[in-house]
Amino acid sequence: MGVTSQELSGAVTAPEKRICDVGGAFACANVSVRIYDDLVPHGLFSRLVGLLAWVPMYCLKRTERDAAAHPLDLYWYYPVLTVNDRYIDDAEPSLEELPENMFPVRELWGVVRGLVGSAVRLYEIEYTANAFGTEGHPHYDSPRETLRSTHVTAIVYCNEEWRPEWAGETAVFDDRQDIHRAVIPKPGRICLIFGDPLHAARGIARICPHPRRVLVFKMWLSPQQQ
Repeated sequence: MGVTSQELSGAVTAPEKRICDVGGAFACANVSVRIYDDLVPHGLFSRLVGLLAWVPMYCLKRTERDAAAHPLDLYWYYPVLTVNDRYIDDAEPSLEELPENMFPVRELWGVVRGLVGSAVRLYEIEYTANAFGTEGHPHYDSPRETLRSTHVTAIVYCNEEWRPEWAGETAVFDDRQDIHRAVIPKPGRICLIFGDPLHAARGIARICPHPRRVLVFKMWLSPQQQ
């Protein structure tokens, strides 16, 4: 059965692949949120989870990247791949230079790129983890407002298990700062955010036994795809 696309009000029932593509109250027509389930092969996801369990992480203060963030906004972070200038440089060639144990990340990029389209320029891959008490700060990924319409963020949820009562949703806000979409971090789910709307990783519940783990791919649409 092929991939189906429906509005939020409709049921998403395709058994093999599911996508929900949601537009909303945005001044920028390029903003949308797409959710894909069951597209990451089971073997790849297992290797990815095993890899991330051993990746060294740093406790990062959000103010180091966003001066408007609260000084108590902390989260665990590892820069898998980055570039000197996000507006010019292309990180994809450097994927070939990753050590062998990081190959699952390279394979996952192939899945993500296939969903977005080949005409994109990758500039960052980061691995983040939020434990209880680390609150996500609403933010934009692009500091330049004029370029947000060409931005794409791909979030891959990397926990082996997730329950609704554990919270930790990705909240996407519309121009009225209402919650436009709340994405539960189901295992292997891929969330594509086009147009860089305001968004945040919500904190996890006290009863959640694991940090919320995600791989984030950040990229720009090429001119012919805009």
